[in-house]
Amino acid sequence: MPREAGHLGKVDESMSELEQYWKRVLDFPGIVRRPEDAKLDALVDAGGRVLVEQQTEFQRVLLLETPKGETMLLLDGELQFYSGDEHRYHEALVIVPFLFRQGPVRRVGVMGGGDGLVARELLRHFADEIELVRIIDIDPAVTEMARTQPRLVELNEGSLLDERVEVINADAASYCSADPFDLIVADLPDPTSPVLARLYNREFYEHLQAQLSPQEGVVGVQIVFVPPVFDGVLSTLRAVFPTVREYALCMYSFVRSGFALCGQVPLERCRELPKGTRYLTPEVLDMLFYFAPDEPRVEVNEVSTNENARVTEWYGSFLRDYVEERILYY
Repeated sequence: MPREAGHLGKVDESMSELEQYWKRVLDFPGIVRRPEDAKLDALVDAGGRVLVEQQTEFQRVLLLETPKGETMLLLDGELQFYSGDEHRYHEALVIVPFLFRQGPVRRVGVMGGGDGLVARELLRHFADEIELVRIIDIDPAVTEMARTQPRLVELNEGSLLDERVEVINADAASYCSADPFDLIVADLPDPTSPVLARLYNREFYEHLQAQLSPQEGVVGVQIVFVPPVFDGVLSTLRAVFPTVREYALCMYSFVRSGFALCGQVPLERCRELPKGTRYLTPEVLDMLFYFAPDEPRVEVNEVSTNENARVTEWYGSFLRDYVEERILYY
């Protein structure tokens, strides 16, 4: 029997565009939305385990073991890492900015990164150089889990127990270091809500810039690689930093992850890759900065600010224009 026109159903005009989108998706015939508890039951039935399940002051935290023995962290239902390929993401996020930083890197600020995986990469590859890694993560429950949960401690190699690592449980948008950082790594959740969107606005990037060491300081930023969010955030970064270079990689869990290097001076590679990387090679490093002609890039000349919150609109646009069309094939 053919589907009737308008099968996505009616929506309440008082809803935001994002709310209307999700109502249409969830009402779509054939789309099964199981409660999260049912999904966790299904995971256990398939041979997985729930290692941590906690509602904190800030978010719902789930640390899971998959039936294949891999580890996954979800915050408010959003995947943060999958142990089968997280090394790709963290090597690209941490090592690449290091390679473009002129002069020694003694002090590193990590915005987010409460799971300890950014700190792991810093200490694994640059332990002889780094004197301080300061992690600014809002949720003490996450950082405590990263210190004490055996599976996560094994994965992050006990990085939060290292004497050079300092954890401050604070909002990265308001915390300000009294002493400048040589390198800042922003490992933050995607802008899926107005609260998280603040971390992708011009004011936040100006806040990071103010905490950098003069001239040679570098910021490494994760940007979800979806149109037009990726190019919109790049436009916002270029309104703050004189030099911005984008790159991206392919992953099993996230399909494509985007990043940006930001600095006060032209950024050219001035170091060799460290030994012991699992993903990065000289050839892979070159490919990170190449974008194929058919990749979903768009021209965005706007800047997202706390006042206009364009990044929220860009994310909603991605959901409407790209995901909704593809839901037909799921």
